[in-house]
Amino acid sequence: MELPIAFENRMKTLLGVEFDTFSAALQENPVKGLRINTHKISVETFVQNAPFALTPISYVTGGFIVSEDAQAGKHPYHHAGAYYMQDPGAMATVAALPEEILKQPNLRVLDLCAAPGGKTTQLAAACAPNGGTVLANEYVTARSRILAGNVERMGLDNVCVTNVDTKYIALWYPDFFDLVVVDAPCSGEGMFRKNDVAITEWSEETVAMCAERQQEILSNAAKAVASGGYLLYSTCTYATEENEETVAKFLDENPSFSLIPCSPAVVENTADGIDVTSGKHPELTRCRRFYPHVSQGEGQFVALLHRAGDAVRSDKPEAFVPLPKSLLSAAEAFLMETMGHTLSPLLLRHGYISVFSALESVHFPLPPQSVAVGVPIGEERKGRIVPHHHFFMSYGTECLSKIILAPDDARLARYLAGEEIDVPTDCNGYTAVLVRIGDSAVSIGGGKAVCGRLKNYYPKGLRVKI
Repeated sequence: MELPIAFENRMKTLLGVEFDTFSAALQENPVKGLRINTHKISVETFVQNAPFALTPISYVTGGFIVSEDAQAGKHPYHHAGAYYMQDPGAMATVAALPEEILKQPNLRVLDLCAAPGGKTTQLAAACAPNGGTVLANEYVTARSRILAGNVERMGLDNVCVTNVDTKYIALWYPDFFDLVVVDAPCSGEGMFRKNDVAITEWSEETVAMCAERQQEILSNAAKAVASGGYLLYSTCTYATEENEETVAKFLDENPSFSLIPCSPAVVENTADGIDVTSGKHPELTRCRRFYPHVSQGEGQFVALLHRAGDAVRSDKPEAFVPLPKSLLSAAEAFLMETMGHTLSPLLLRHGYISVFSALESVHFPLPPQSVAVGVPIGEERKGRIVPHHHFFMSYGTECLSKIILAPDDARLARYLAGEEIDVPTDCNGYTAVLVRIGDSAVSIGGGKAVCGRLKNYYPKGLRVKI
């Protein structure tokens, strides 16, 4: 790998005697990481039944390194959302949060620059057991669809996806979120080992441009943090202009915020931040720098800030337009037929009947514009509901009619390729397809069973041959 001379000189200044070790690490092959989706499967169950070797990541519960030969991204368990392929350094951002933050009841989380969805799904799975909800925003339209697709694959029901400029989130949700995460667009120096394009596109002008944009995003993010809330800032670059200098400017302009320590496990596996203020903000050393010569994974920077004040939240219930009686009757009939019980609250969003429990449990106001809200159950056609793929991914294990296939069952490969498959004759009507993991199973999709055959509902855009 040939690095830009200007970048090398900057890193020599930053790292001093460590530069040669850092430079040698960049010549090594990048590692592959995966994070188990605890919303679908427990860490213990997956580890006991993993089809490939797993090396634990000490600072991420449920995070592991796998070999390139494992081809984990092509396994049926990946298609079923049992895990998310994610770099160990990227996992460190959410892992930097002290456990008590994500365990707060009914936590309101904003992931402001969310695509492709690694941190969104990590946050959503972590806060879901205690009733938490995540608003995930992505400015780039195409990337927002990728984000929504990953939320769908992981079967999450506590996420709302938006596709707007960050300034609108600040206007819609002033002083609202208990935790705001900003994984800011950056110059990407930490990705040089994985992405040749990042090297060719790098320049000191790009660093300066990114730093200016990050200031704007952070300013908008601060307006959405509730009193007593937290702001987690991260980049995948080493440049102090985009990291400590950006944080220092933010602290100067937002005196109600202060830097606080990250989780001990992440601190142990990262380098201290750099005080670029000549002693004005010595607490910048609480920031964390993830280097490939210190821990396995790519470059990352993390800063955790706290907004002063007592946590005070408005719990005024969200007013939303209820479903017309005809749609409500059809939706409830569909849910009783497929699950044996109904879900609430049901609302009409993007042409689909959806369920978003946060409207009741967290009193989460719906954004004026969105890409996806909660779980789209399905759409009405001639008085009946045709289920959405997300319905099966979220509620497949609860379906009355389901088939559980072993990962090496030939029918599973045919299902993922979009073909019809044989099913037991006791499968009838809308049927979930699950893949077995030990004594557990996770949903990979669904279809409609008639007389021992399953009409395949696996989305065309997701179909693969394995």
